[in-house]
Amino acid sequence: MEKFEMITTELLKDLIDKRQLKDLRDIYNEYNIVDMALATEELEISSILFVFRILPKEISGQLFSYFSSDNKQALIDAFTNEEIQTVLINMYADDMADFISDMPANLVKKILMSANKQQRNQINSLLSFPEYSAGSIMNIDYVELKQDDTLEKALKKIRNIGKKAETISVCYVSDESKHLVGAIKPEDILFENSNDLIKDHMDEHIVSCNTFDDQEDVAKLFARYDLDVLPVVNNDQCLIGIITIDDIVDVMEEEITEDIQKMAAIRPVDGSYLETSVFKMAKSRLPWLLILMLSATFTGMVLHAFESKLMIIPALVAFVPMIMGSSGNAGNQSAVMVIRSMAISEIEKKDLFKVIYKESKIALVCGILLFLVALLRIWLFPPQVELIVALIICLTMLISVLIGNLLGATLPFLSLVLKQDPAATTTPILTTIIDIVSLLIYFSLCTLILGI
Repeated sequence: MEKFEMITTELLKDLIDKRQLKDLRDIYNEYNIVDMALATEELEISSILFVFRILPKEISGQLFSYFSSDNKQALIDAFTNEEIQTVLINMYADDMADFISDMPANLVKKILMSANKQQRNQINSLLSFPEYSAGSIMNIDYVELKQDDTLEKALKKIRNIGKKAETISVCYVSDESKHLVGAIKPEDILFENSNDLIKDHMDEHIVSCNTFDDQEDVAKLFARYDLDVLPVVNNDQCLIGIITIDDIVDVMEEEITEDIQKMAAIRPVDGSYLETSVFKMAKSRLPWLLILMLSATFTGMVLHAFESKLMIIPALVAFVPMIMGSSGNAGNQSAVMVIRSMAISEIEKKDLFKVIYKESKIALVCGILLFLVALLRIWLFPPQVELIVALIICLTMLISVLIGNLLGATLPFLSLVLKQDPAATTTPILTTIIDIVSLLIYFSLCTLILGI
């Protein structure tokens, strides 16, 4: 539409206030529905309700699916049973299940009472699968063809049910018992003899996943085989749903967010940063903060043990943060690279010694450079120390970086052996261990070489 160069919440509000119904319908019909959802969400709930009631049903259903959880709840609370029914009809089953799983019990009851029998069965079916499984994210709106269908009959099926399906880029083929036996693309149907059978043109070599497969493993299948859509089968190899790339993008975002939170010693928290309550955020962070605070006791014990010797050369204390910081950073860098490679299946348990060998070489290069830069830093900036003390500090740096790298590389493997998540356990534990080890190396070298 050339009449409106930019769609804003203010423009929508003005059109609603003036009751410009035709312009409103035209805007929602022509502009990207995701952008329209973002602009609409900023309106008051009464205005959003007005928009829903004047839009075509299929557009209002799409619009609803892109709203935030809070706005969905507010709308469901305000909708009549007929309006809820309209929204459900125009949503894909997996989107339906997703937003219902986040709803409070009273609203879930209202939704299920408004849904028809088929919708209730679809919702209950999807909600019955374990959280984070393939079954919980699959869609049951798909085109299924029979292997003994003619291509002409298959085209009619696609025309009849394809509009309601999440995708028709690939149609999956089953036998009489509903077992998944192949896949075919619409273009392979269009350009062949209409009397041919599906089984003569379908691809029998297809990748599938089980309903109980972890969603992260499913995401790896998409990446490995460069897929846009993946069929989901049950334990009897019967086709019961599909997963599309847009579902996997959401999964990858969730998994990456979860891993980042774990590596920062935070319990994974669902929902956006701004929408999550302060108490919930604090609760997710506090356990590891307490553990790390208490584990710092050991670092304090090491410092206390060498307190009398530090009094002889007080300047030694000034270099403790530099040594601990450098070795800790080196260990974290190594751990992050190893954990990331594990996450995308680049390395496995059997690659432990390859990783140790590579990290040893990396640590040696980094350690030597840090040794030289640290020597220059001690020479140029106070506190000034004797050459022998400067060499001890730099040697400690080199050894600590080497050990930090090796610990960062090996702890993720140890987590796998103990059947723990490397992202959750490695980084917090690594920090404490490296701090203690680097201090012990530092003071041991001072005692040994300086004789203090």
